[in-house]
Amino acid sequence: MKSRKLIGTVLVLCAAGAAGAWGAASALQPESEHPGKKFIEQRMAEMGQDPMQAWMEAGTPGLAHEILAMSEGEWDAVNRVWMAPGAEPMESPASATMELIMDGRFVKTSYEGSIMGTPFTGMGLMGYDNTRKLFTSLWIDSMSTSMSTAYGSLDETGTILTFVGTMDEPTTGEIGKSYKQVLRMIDEDHSVFEMWEILYGEPFKVMEIEYTRK
Repeated sequence: MKSRKLIGTVLVLCAAGAAGAWGAASALQPESEHPGKKFIEQRMAEMGQDPMQAWMEAGTPGLAHEILAMSEGEWDAVNRVWMAPGAEPMESPASATMELIMDGRFVKTSYEGSIMGTPFTGMGLMGYDNTRKLFTSLWIDSMSTSMSTAYGSLDETGTILTFVGTMDEPTTGEIGKSYKQVLRMIDEDHSVFEMWEILYGEPFKVMEIEYTRK
């Protein structure tokens, strides 16, 4: 028994000594020689830019943000909800204010209306991620305690923006359920936003908001 305790003590001391020696060696090793730092420096050299330049470019609004800026203003809206494929939609009036925030990096939407006779308010953010090269969307509203997020891209016409995102589905308990959003930019004064069920059977439209500039 004593020998086992002695062996255990020796092992603990050896481990502590090794950890201390490694820590001391790491402290003495110049930061520039760390493999991780070398790897990042190599990647930046291959990209032909330094880290600060990369950050500046990632944070600078561009042409994609000009597209988003076209939605700024006051809008009348018509909300349509389909409870099942082929069913008649439930229709209700609504209004929205869209404003640029963060020096043109994002569009904030403030939405007011009703769904199935219940007052409904929502807030959305839309942007373009220069790093991912994708449009981004975030939505919260007065009928949910969760956030839905999505990433999307434009079609070849430059007027139809399609997002694929995730949301939590309380009726089935699904977490991170996939869905599709489509924003059709008809002209400067008209657009249509659609939300689609895509997981079960044939995709079908569950919601549509038709916007007309005031």
